[in-house]
Amino acid sequence: MKTKYPTTKEIIYLLGMGFLLTAGIVIPRALFVAKEIIKAKDESDRRRAEKEWRKFNLPHLRRNLKRLRDQKVVEFIKKNGEEIIKLTTKGQTKFLKFQLKELSLRTPKWDGKWRIVLYDISKFRKNQQEQFRRLIREMNFFPLQKSVYLTPYPCSEQIAYLREYFGISDEVMIIRADNLENEQIYKEYFGL
Repeated sequence: MKTKYPTTKEIIYLLGMGFLLTAGIVIPRALFVAKEIIKAKDESDRRRAEKEWRKFNLPHLRRNLKRLRDQKVVEFIKKNGEEIIKLTTKGQTKFLKFQLKELSLRTPKWDGKWRIVLYDISKFRKNQQEQFRRLIREMNFFPLQKSVYLTPYPCSEQIAYLREYFGISDEVMIIRADNLENEQIYKEYFGL
């Protein structure tokens, strides 16, 4: 099998999906070992994880991992006598952004329903509040008020993902509405 050069996105994606690496991969001439996180159900899952990492050109993967460590996107930690590579908080945020870009809000045809997302995240969790706001704006939600956003597209999966990620399940609500006052303005905004 021909190896390929790993991109930053591919490395972050695999680590974010739970494919852990032992640090042996970044030490020159060390044995390459890749394992799926403890959630691995059987040997075939572990083989699949190893196959995912083996497709990359090892010298380039080492170089990218070292660069990501210097940027504090990944960290090397000791676990069960092995040094493993995992995403830092900064790396997890990058992974989240990649995931959200793949979770498209657009559907081929509008179903005539509006989705209103309301949130009331504690002022003591200002960082989560700001990140949540930034991410839903990046997903092209229309801001009705500071903590009220609108979209015509189904968004329950994306919001559920954000709730889980930020640990804010009780602080976010989605309302589905048939019509809105001044609806034409919002239809124009979304190109409906």
